[in-house]
Order: sequence, then structure tokens, then C-alpha cells
Amino acid sequence: MELVQYVYTHVRDGVGRVFIAGLLTVLGSTAVIQSSALAQGAGDLVVAPTRVVFEGRERTTQLTLLNRGSATATYRISVTNMRMKDDGGVLEIDKPDPGQNFAGKLVRYSPRQVTLKPGAAQAVRVLLRKPKGLADGEYRSHLLFRGVPDDAGQSVEQTANDTDIAIRLVPIYGISIPVIVRHGKTELKIAMSDLKIEAAREANKPPLLKFKINREGNRSSFGDLVATYNSGSDEGVIIGQINRLALYAPNSFRTVEMQLRVPDGVTLKGGKLNLTYSTIADAGGKLMAKTELSIP
Repeated sequence: MELVQYVYTHVRDGVGRVFIAGLLTVLGSTAVIQSSALAQGAGDLVVAPTRVVFEGRERTTQLTLLNRGSATATYRISVTNMRMKDDGGVLEIDKPDPGQNFAGKLVRYSPRQVTLKPGAAQAVRVLLRKPKGLADGEYRSHLLFRGVPDDAGQSVEQTANDTDIAIRLVPIYGISIPVIVRHGKTELKIAMSDLKIEAAREANKPPLLKFKINREGNRSSFGDLVATYNSGSDEGVIIGQINRLALYAPNSFRTVEMQLRVPDGVTLKGGKLNLTYSTIADAGGKLMAKTELSIP
């Protein structure tokens, strides 16, 4: 019996997604568990940039893969498609949701597998090909860079006799980055709502600012969130920040939790909390939405 289990951990968009796949093989009647060595951990692979966006006349770009580990590693490159959950997590899917367009058929990439010595880097070229009659809108898929274990071809029978059950766990680490194609007329409207401050779930932890980012239009948002507190007698102090956060189309909203770091001597009382969501600096730092919360 073989079981492959994928666990996705979503951090924020623009910061590569990390997943672990466990391969378990069972034989016989008695359990023996072994953990085989990895070709590389996810932390040893660096992919830059961590986000690809084709707009306007852009047709080609280049990614750089770097092996920061101490051993030679092989990485396989493939296309996957993902759905963003309301809390920002991601799930691999086979069919697009209503209003979602995959970009896999629009992009080509080379090479499809690389082997890197410690400290070595490899360029991966990504090419966009738009067919005639392509409908306006945003198309999104993800490039997946998955480590290939050194002993992937080893037989389980080599680690157990015929009377044992051998459970062989092979973790497979990888990183995925979004590849977004915007064609023709695309629109985006962002608003933020439902702001509230809650005490931390654990002792000695900072309070949380909870809110929703609401999206309209046919394209995704991507930017930096900044929370500023103003008591009315000062220019305000930054008490919370989340960088490079995305809300993918076709999702209409995303729930967010931001830890608030209140400086010594500042009390959140009788003032206002101002929240802004702006494009990243490389995209001009344009304000997409702002709102405020009055604190009694």
C-alpha cells in the first residue's frame, strides 16, 4: 500500500509556498519506521524573484535557483494550480473555480529539472505565449520547484525482511511561486472592513487587529499593509505591518490577522487606528485602500 500526503503551508504571496509530501510504503506484519535522507530541505533552495507577473508587452523573464545547502541537490520544475482560501491559505486544485483562469497553457519554461552543487545557481527561463482571441483578464498558475530525494529509487525491501512491515518516510520539500498573466483590460477595486482589536490568545503576546480585505474586479491585489495609531496629539506611530500580502482573483475577500506592536509609553485609548493597503515599493507604492478604527 502506498500513500502520498501533501501538506501546504501558506505564508504570504510573494514568499515561496513550502509543502511537504510524505511517501509511506507498508509491507508485512511488523512496523519498522525509517527516515530517509533528503536531497535538500526547502530552506536550502532560493528562488528569485518569488513572483512573476506578465503585463503589457512583456513576453519573457528569468528566474534564478540557488542551492544554499552543503550537498548536491536535484529539483524538478512543474506547473500547479491553486485556490486561495478565505484565510489566505492555498489548496492545490485541478479545475478552476468560477471566474478563475489558469495560466499554465500560456507559459513555457526551461529547463524542467536542474541539479545544483552546493552554492551553485541556475537560470530558468519563462516565456509567455498568448493565443489569438485570448479573453481579457488575469490568468494565474504556480511554478513548483520540488526537491528529488537522493534515494527515491531505493526499494523498501532493502530496508526490511519479508516478515516485517517497513514504513519508509520520504519527505519531499518544495517551493511554489505564482505566475500571473494580465491581458487586455483588467480592473481592481479594494476596500477594508470589519476592523476589531482582540487580546492575544496566549499570555505575553501582542494584541491582534482582525479585518477583511474586499476585492472587486478581474485581477488580484498584492501589497503592503500598515497600521498606524494616532492619539490626536502626535503624527502617529506604526504599530503593525504585513508586507507582500495578496488577495487572488476570483476571491472576493480575505480575512487577515495582524499582530500589533505597541511601543512602551503608548496606550491604545481615545485615538484612531489607521490602516492602509498599498502596492509594493517596486510597483510604485500606490494606495489601494485605507480605513480607520476609532478606539474609545
